Amino acid sequence: MKSYTYPITVQREGRKYYAYSEDFPGVYGLGKTIEEAKASILEAMRLYIRECRAHRRPVPRARIVYAETVSLAV
Repeated sequence: MKSYTYPITVQREGRKYYAYSEDFPGVYGLGKTIEEAKASILEAMRLYIRECRAHRRPVPRARIVYAETVSLAV
């Protein structure tokens, strides 16, 4: 079993959370909680990678990303 590392983003939309990775265009996760959205996107990414392998297509490469949450006073 090979291990992959990718950045994901989880955003709140109304009462639900929406997860995505820019390395997987068109692949999304959804949940009532952050953890559900994360689990959903991880499963979708696993399926995508399995499909790539099955059809001998390249697996997406992870980009190097820097992200930070900042606070500022205005």
